[in-house]
Amino acid sequence: MSAMRRFAARLRFVTPARPTHTAPMSVVLPAACAGAPSVDDAALDVLAAALDQRDPDTDAHCGRVSQLAALLGTHCDLGPQALGDLALAARFHDVGKIGIPDGVLLANRALEARDWDVMRTHPARGERLFLATAREDATRVARLIRHHHEAVDGSGYPDGLRGTQIPLECRVLSVVDAFDALTSRRPYRAPMPARAAMRRLGEAVGHQLDADVFAVFERLLSRVQALPV
Repeated sequence: MSAMRRFAARLRFVTPARPTHTAPMSVVLPAACAGAPSVDDAALDVLAAALDQRDPDTDAHCGRVSQLAALLGTHCDLGPQALGDLALAARFHDVGKIGIPDGVLLANRALEARDWDVMRTHPARGERLFLATAREDATRVARLIRHHHEAVDGSGYPDGLRGTQIPLECRVLSVVDAFDALTSRRPYRAPMPARAAMRRLGEAVGHQLDADVFAVFERLLSRVQALPV
């Protein structure tokens, strides 16, 4: 088991229990979706399978982020519907990367400026893909997917939202997405230890990240024993 998975397991242990439901392909579903498989569930399975076939690392990242987002969202007082939307948006926040060319998505180097211009199209691509599921929650979840790279100072994309213009669910997602990205291995760098990642994220508070959401995440992590340095 990787250090990141051990850490996530400890984090789940100290978090108050909340019913969860997991569909095939590790799709985290809101409680309302529990029970017999439906057409809606099948649409999610297709999206998850497509992302896994396109890039297993991105798919695995989305699964981890979905779990962390649901945990953090619980501590940010999100209601049941908002938590369900957040879990789904986090699970598919990078699904738009299906449409990113190999030379950018699978690059074994740090991306150049022209590559980032292409990469920054993935939230809008993901929004369109999730809307195509025609689920009852598609509009709500697709909106969160679109805005998961907005920054509280307005420097994010695709729409340059700032502060509370950014849905709380997206501000939660931004924190855990960045944390998992830093603590995961990339072709061009080793994973960053959790404490070092938190220091890096702290530098982004007020710019990329919401200060209140980050503070909740920091308190949550402080309850985890033997946090990797």
